Amino acid sequence: MSGRLVLKELKAGLNWNKNKNPVTAKTRPIYAKNGPNLHSNDVPMVTSIGKENTFFAKPNKQVARHMTKRGALLEARSKLRGTISIAQVYQNTFRVFSAQSKVYHCDFFRLLYFPPEHFLSVFRKSKPAINVRIVGEVFLNGNVSRSENGRTVSNTAVFEQGSRIDKYGKSVDVSNLKKLQSIFSLDGSNVPRNYAYLRRSLRTFVHGCFIENWTKLQGSQAVEEQITYEAQNSETNGSTEWQFLQHDGRTKPGIAKDGFYLYQVLIFPDDSTKHEFEANVAQSVQAVAKLDWKTFLHGKSKTQKSWVDQANERVRVPVVNAYLAHEQVPRVLKKV
Repeated sequence: MSGRLVLKELKAGLNWNKNKNPVTAKTRPIYAKNGPNLHSNDVPMVTSIGKENTFFAKPNKQVARHMTKRGALLEARSKLRGTISIAQVYQNTFRVFSAQSKVYHCDFFRLLYFPPEHFLSVFRKSKPAINVRIVGEVFLNGNVSRSENGRTVSNTAVFEQGSRIDKYGKSVDVSNLKKLQSIFSLDGSNVPRNYAYLRRSLRTFVHGCFIENWTKLQGSQAVEEQITYEAQNSETNGSTEWQFLQHDGRTKPGIAKDGFYLYQVLIFPDDSTKHEFEANVAQSVQAVAKLDWKTFLHGKSKTQKSWVDQANERVRVPVVNAYLAHEQVPRVLKKV
């Protein structure tokens, strides 16, 4: 059965954590603004509780301090979420993959983008949603010392030949330095992904770079318009002048897109490559923003169905709903 996938909201218990919920049509986007315009998805803050009712809490001057630009970005970064685990488990179990989702690739990472109607994105927990996965296992993060003077080399032919087999960050042979490999390559401590604090630091860094660039491209305003678009009838939408949307409700080229962004990291950023990594994250967000919807979804295919529709058709709704019920997620998946 073909059709658009939608999640219907069920009544949740009092103890259900809203941060674990997939988004709804009315879920507000993430903002990175100073002052009162910073949305918090209607979650009461310490400051608001203190001002409205001093019986429960006193105003906290430290919490209520002026929100600087950096503070606003940190607040926005903390609200970024991925998708619920059920969606990822289903994708991996039933091998629902689409090569068309890969929209950006560099030495450090590749980016897979899934539009809001894709089944993975349907289960996202924020607007937008992001997930950072480490798929590369590069010996010494691609940095090898020169034997003659001890200096560090990075992004050289040594790195090209040894650290990125087929340019996918798989370290098999490190620059043909057999002695070095035999001594160190079997030691997991030489691979950055094996350290929890480095993985956590990487995700924090990518999240910060991502949301800063996504909000710069007016993604938040576009999502707000999409909420209004979904709430209105087609006749009203047709007569409305949209600033960030096309006539079909999709974002205009150049405007940051809502959806699920999956970063598959091959090389960790370090002191010498941090700025280059950050620049590539910015370019990846811009690459998605510039996508033409028709070209991206249909490509050269002669069929009317997009690759997103084809992926959604492979989703077994009863199986997904069984997963949702087992995990006590207050949602039910339907095709409409």
